[in-house]
Amino acid sequence: MSTALLTATTTTPTSYSPNKMDGSDEEHTGVGKGGGKSRRELPAGAVAILKAWLLSPEHFTHPYPTPQDQIMLMEKTGIDKKQLKNWFTNARRRIWKPMLKKQLEAGKLAAAGAPGGGGAVQGGPGMA
Repeated sequence: MSTALLTATTTTPTSYSPNKMDGSDEEHTGVGKGGGKSRRELPAGAVAILKAWLLSPEHFTHPYPTPQDQIMLMEKTGIDKKQLKNWFTNARRRIWKPMLKKQLEAGKLAAAGAPGGGGAVQGGPGMA
């Protein structure tokens, strides 16, 4: 009788695992995803229209749509104003800024490699 009692108290439930308490197992990988609204991507056609506007030569130097541009883009893409603003905020950070940086670096390299290029900039004003 004491053996049966000992066996019953020393066995651990199959559902218990000390690792499950620290949040490192597979069941906890989706934490935070079920709480609020799920992340939804914009339609590919809408993204193409927005990218075309952002990267067009007339808007590349100032990638901020005017209120009129916003209305036109919302009508063309079918997205609302909040989605449009969020897309442009992210696109300026993820698309536009890296492209601008590359263009500036390429321009600096071209200016430094050109004959007489970069001499006045390196010496500073009034140094000649």
